[in-house]
Amino acid sequence: MIPARFRWEWKQPDGELAAAWAARFGVPSLVARVLAARGYTETEAAALLQPARAEDLLDPLQLKGMSGAVGRIRQALAAGEHIRVYGDYDADGVTSTALMTRLLSSLNARFDIYIPHRGSEGYGLNIPAIEQAAAEGVSLIVTVDNGISAVEPIAHAKRLGIDVVVTDHHEPPAQLPGDAVAIVNPKQPGCPYPNKGLCGAGVAFKLAHALLGRPPLEWADLAAIGTIADLMPLLGENRLIARLGLAQMRSQPSVGIRALATVSGIQPETLTSGRVGFSLAPRLNAGGRLERADGAVRLLTTSDAGEAEMLARELDRLNLERQRLVEQTVEEAECMWADKLLAWPTGEADAYAKAGGGPNVIVLSHPGWHAGIAGLVASKLVERHHRPAIILAEDPASGTAKGSARSIDGFDLYAALTDCAEYMVHYGGHQAAAGLTIPIGCIGMLEQAMHRIAAERLRPEDWQPKKTADLICTLDEITLAAAEALGALEPFGQGNPTPRLILEGLQVRQCRPLGKDGQHVRLIVGQGGQTLEAVGFGLGSLSEQLAPGRKLDLLGELTLNEWNGHLRIQFSIKDLRCMEPRWIDRRNANPGEIRQAIVSLAADQPSGLVVICASIRMASELASEEALQGAIIRSYSDQQGDAKLQPALVESAATIARMRHDSSPVRDLRTLVLVGLPSREEDIRQLAHWIREGAVWSTICLFADAASCDERPLLLQRGDFARVYALFREAGTWIDAPDGLARRISARAGLPLSAVRLIQEVFEELGFIRVHGAQRTLVPDAPRKNLAESARYQRMLRQAKAASFPDWPVDRLKSWVHQILSGQPSGKSV
Repeated sequence: MIPARFRWEWKQPDGELAAAWAARFGVPSLVARVLAARGYTETEAAALLQPARAEDLLDPLQLKGMSGAVGRIRQALAAGEHIRVYGDYDADGVTSTALMTRLLSSLNARFDIYIPHRGSEGYGLNIPAIEQAAAEGVSLIVTVDNGISAVEPIAHAKRLGIDVVVTDHHEPPAQLPGDAVAIVNPKQPGCPYPNKGLCGAGVAFKLAHALLGRPPLEWADLAAIGTIADLMPLLGENRLIARLGLAQMRSQPSVGIRALATVSGIQPETLTSGRVGFSLAPRLNAGGRLERADGAVRLLTTSDAGEAEMLARELDRLNLERQRLVEQTVEEAECMWADKLLAWPTGEADAYAKAGGGPNVIVLSHPGWHAGIAGLVASKLVERHHRPAIILAEDPASGTAKGSARSIDGFDLYAALTDCAEYMVHYGGHQAAAGLTIPIGCIGMLEQAMHRIAAERLRPEDWQPKKTADLICTLDEITLAAAEALGALEPFGQGNPTPRLILEGLQVRQCRPLGKDGQHVRLIVGQGGQTLEAVGFGLGSLSEQLAPGRKLDLLGELTLNEWNGHLRIQFSIKDLRCMEPRWIDRRNANPGEIRQAIVSLAADQPSGLVVICASIRMASELASEEALQGAIIRSYSDQQGDAKLQPALVESAATIARMRHDSSPVRDLRTLVLVGLPSREEDIRQLAHWIREGAVWSTICLFADAASCDERPLLLQRGDFARVYALFREAGTWIDAPDGLARRISARAGLPLSAVRLIQEVFEELGFIRVHGAQRTLVPDAPRKNLAESARYQRMLRQAKAASFPDWPVDRLKSWVHQILSGQPSGKSV
């Protein structure tokens, strides 16, 4: 058995609705089923299948505050005022700033830009920066991707004679900056704009639209990068902006984006939302994380190819340094987390502890850490431990710590931090991610408060990592046309994820490891007459377990690969499960090799090995093996041992239920070694009970037991019964004595005496022979009956079948175990 690493969730779409949409939209059934499973309306589904059109962009003047912002900027343009664009240092911030740079340059504005330093200034407007702007003659500040919570800095700017136009997209606090001349944020109270999911660059894009009086499609590339990098929902207008921007980057990339794609090893014409999010965005983020973000803005605004190449290389260098720092910090954080788990109170000492112990929220701080990578480190810890995480870099000089937080599904991080606002100097963000500054002395109080809040707000199932799929489908639905049509739903990302499918009951046809060290795996799986290539990155350790013939379920995504001009479908595995155990048939092994083979199995899993022997002698020999002291070793005939074995095998019913029905990861797997299969009915029933009610078996290994040489029971044919019946009829009446008729018939029929005795018992039970004391009489006119009506005949068949059990081929044994595990009645006995 190979357990799934995640809890799988999916929806079953309305079949009739999907069929109707497939016909109406002219798409493969699989595409229509995905759209129906996601709960779209017919209008939304139709929109997803339509090409991107600029005329579908929303009117920017619907944004509350947009008219005021446009009016004040036009006033500054007309008067030649000094405008300052105040940006942010992440990818959304630099694309917002770059977009405003392109806009104001096209309007011949007198302007400059300012991006705060992440380490020394932190996020958003700050009073020293305002005072610097006043000293430099700035009369208008336009914020991008920040400003919604800058109440005091904006009030200070007003006192110094500087107007501030806020363009932002973050969650508004209870008190808005009332001294701003205009606030443009779709999330602010009273804003009627339908698209609440604009990113900072998206809001800047809408501002440019309003100022120019037309959609600025030439800058859609920047709005698309910001939308994708900031994980905004790729639905509705956001999806349209992303599609327009990606189309522009593919066909007419700016010199900066071309240079950035090149250092990322990507051809611009192949850019997708995934490549933007995982290759371009991290490099744009790198400057602001480690140094300053100004270089990224210069890259996105320059028209000089040489300068763009130099800036892109520098961002690539910073990104490599960022990766090294993240790895180092994650390693240090893991050590701190392990220490915290050991020191954390358990049991009744902590009423809010989750299953598994330790704090419900990871809160770690250190003076040597870099605040610029705190969010990346937090994301790594969330991925590994599936708990919300807050990573803080302490600054002993100021007595504060700055950092970032990341969450899990089901836990609103911004709401939780709001309830802990008393401990922090500053915080901001949204449900899934946030940034904060906190006095070092308050970190412990924040940890305790977040620990309690998480316990109160997270449901038991939220603590289990999950993978969400759209639906379960069959292999015959996976066609090239369906894969291409699913690709038309791009760009994929937040809110419009890449379609994920579950394929059940596949059979492994081929399996081989991939990669330099075999860290990946390539499978050919089949179902009916269909086959599919599947690749699992990072799943190479499962190669040996995925032998041809094994049944498994896959959860993953369809991809299209082109090779020599031909497109082919490939399934990218995100998780897999195999509900049947792995079988190892060593029944042909030399008897002298058995002990060492079992010792080798124990070396891999000493406490998870269960060995059951057909003979007491073999069980005794194995029990004396020092290397097997951690294993459970018993024989079928060791009745006292069987009683001890039962509790050792049985896991909690809840654990087994989750494993078999909910695909929850269960790490306490056991290997079952059978040295000689049972050959008696009662022993086979006992084995079936252990398999059905016992632990989650990862492997079943078979050996023959030469020490077990039970005499095979009789299996008589119908012809044997006919021959003996004829000889009984010759005798008519006889005395049943030890050396009587039965022995003479045994000699004449060439059957063992025990066989004749068995046949006589069957005939007596069916009424063919009348019993009168020691006298036996054949009943000539007895009613006709089938041999199967005799209980003694049936017992003979069962005993013979049980005796053949050790010789069953593996495929038949697999079927028997599958019936047991699936609860089918036929699995209860042989």
